[in-house]
Amino acid sequence: MELKIARADLHTKKKNEAKISLDEIKTRVQEHNEHAFYLDGTNTHKDMQKAKASLEKSGLRVQLNEVRYGLDDNTYIYELYVV
Repeated sequence: MELKIARADLHTKKKNEAKISLDEIKTRVQEHNEHAFYLDGTNTHKDMQKAKASLEKSGLRVQLNEVRYGLDDNTYIYELYVV
């Protein structure tokens, strides 16, 4: 499963969307000691729940949050913490 990574700048175009797979997330957690991942709000909530469940089955603890950065209901990103 691949998930879209959140843009670092609001002015960048959506055409250059970066993606990350669950295997890459596991590798970054174990080898590179990364624990926070910010994912685009266009990922479906169902896919985010599947990703969380898959990571938890691998023996990792996962916390998934929605971070709102504007007043509009559609201006949010997903924050995924993996320990």
